[in-house]
Amino acid sequence: MDWQSELGGSAIWFVQTLAWVSAAFAVAFFVLTRYTSTGQKFWHITKPCLTNTSITKTVLMVVALIAFVLIEVRISVLNTFFYNGLYTSLQEMKPDAFWFFALINASLVGIKVIQEIVDILIGQVFEIRWLEKLNAVLLNKWLDNQNYYRLTRPDNAKPDNIDQRIEQDATAFITDTLEMVRGVLNAILSSIEFTIILWGLSGVLVLAGIEIPKGVVFLVYGFIITATVISVWIGRPLIRLNFEKEHRHGDYRYALVRVRDHAESIAFYQGERQEKRSLTAYFRAIIDNRWAIIKRSLGLGGFNTGVTQFAMLLPIMLQAPRFFAGQIKLGDVHQTVQSFNRLMRALSFFRLFYEDFTLYQARVNRLHGFLHSLDNIDKKADKADGDTHQTRDDTLAQSADIRLALQQFGLISGGQLLFCPVDMVLRRGDRLLIQGESGVGKTSLLRAMAGIYPLPTVGVMYLDVQQKLHFTPQKTYVPQGSLRDVVTYPAMMADDATIAHWLSVVGLKKLAKRLDDIEDWQAYLSPGQIQRIGFVRILLACPDVIFLDEATSALDEANEKLMYTLLATHLPDSIVVSIGHRTSLLEFHNKTVQITRVPQPTLTTAV
Repeated sequence: MDWQSELGGSAIWFVQTLAWVSAAFAVAFFVLTRYTSTGQKFWHITKPCLTNTSITKTVLMVVALIAFVLIEVRISVLNTFFYNGLYTSLQEMKPDAFWFFALINASLVGIKVIQEIVDILIGQVFEIRWLEKLNAVLLNKWLDNQNYYRLTRPDNAKPDNIDQRIEQDATAFITDTLEMVRGVLNAILSSIEFTIILWGLSGVLVLAGIEIPKGVVFLVYGFIITATVISVWIGRPLIRLNFEKEHRHGDYRYALVRVRDHAESIAFYQGERQEKRSLTAYFRAIIDNRWAIIKRSLGLGGFNTGVTQFAMLLPIMLQAPRFFAGQIKLGDVHQTVQSFNRLMRALSFFRLFYEDFTLYQARVNRLHGFLHSLDNIDKKADKADGDTHQTRDDTLAQSADIRLALQQFGLISGGQLLFCPVDMVLRRGDRLLIQGESGVGKTSLLRAMAGIYPLPTVGVMYLDVQQKLHFTPQKTYVPQGSLRDVVTYPAMMADDATIAHWLSVVGLKKLAKRLDDIEDWQAYLSPGQIQRIGFVRILLACPDVIFLDEATSALDEANEKLMYTLLATHLPDSIVVSIGHRTSLLEFHNKTVQITRVPQPTLTTAV
């Protein structure tokens, strides 16, 4: 081999190698995603990101990334030959040859810089496009069919730290995937190319009186493979430890956020000492996990450092006898060192990357677990729809003035009825108050009437589908953003004058001038103010059916009366379904339903 033939054949080498590597990559991708656990989880995460229109672009982008890996490897190969000529010209005292090879190497550096910049740009574009699609998939699956709400049900396996999985794990998953693919391709191609170079530079290696032709190559492979096996054995426990690391950090962050969000309640209870104990326990779990990782990483890092340092001297020691015997030149020795180090780095890729790969597996498991939980919820929802025992009474639909009706309607949880089935018929303008002891299932009934109860039901529920519904819980949701965003949540259209008018009517006139202000409104507003904003939303939305789940529990009786009077005055035709314990609510409703528990069978002992 010489530098002229290597340079001249680069174009043909690039085209042929690109075709072979692309085909091999496709086969490897199919095998890994079909027959390995991590590959199957990877495909479960990635498949929803691919559409008919994006597959072609994705394939072209992957081929481009492979092409730039090939260019980098080829530049490195040519670099060893040009440096061989450079050092040989120094040994032979040929200044013209020296400056020729110096100029070529300088040109190669310029090409390398351009290749690196374009490669980084394409990689970043690919990451951003992929992250946009994956984020959309995760958000859609989480928010669709109210899965974010269904995950809170105790009968569903709730993934921990969902925010971390969507934001942090998704981003790191994509970045680590590209780094790993590039690293694997570079390692394999470099191993092949630099093995060929070393094979041409190697002579007979004598060990313990035994002559081994091309022994340098065999020694390198034996050395690196042995080091890799030992490294994997030392670092294997890091997979579990890194998974626990992400879990424990997420728990600690969530605990801190809870203290921030419930600061007032904690202050009233003077619960600082208990919260400190709790937070310290979460933090102690992080420290314990970190010490376990450090102990394992010290062994792995010390072993990797020792192997790397020893490998820096090995090629010179192996080629020195042949150099002193005049069998090779100084350029050959330098090319041997370059090729050996590149081959060493290529073969050591999995050994050095193993610790990062353990963290990558942990992220794959967390993302897959999140998506798997959402898939299970969708299956449960489909099964619940299939198991719902409802019969249709067409007489309800035929009555034009009936807007909402229940006939022997009940809810099932854990295979049992939550309460005795109820009957009700609501017409335009009706006000219904649902009462019952705490925990009997009043809110669950309201959820079912509003269409968000995720479990099976029995009986008949009739609801005019053309009606506009509005649900106001006891704790009204306060989004981030301006006060205008808070009042008009989720997406109501109203001008500032209308918003200011209703804020003044409900007793929040001071807030009417702060519509553009951005605050942490959840913490800034009192519970009573938040509940009054909930009624402003109702007055802006003008719904046909209004569900109120203890929506005035934080208000005094005067303000409670004001809120219900506003509904009666401005929305006289709307149906109002309220849950509440106060007897003062009776005057604002013309119908009541008492929810009672299902009688439990009594056991009698025969005498």
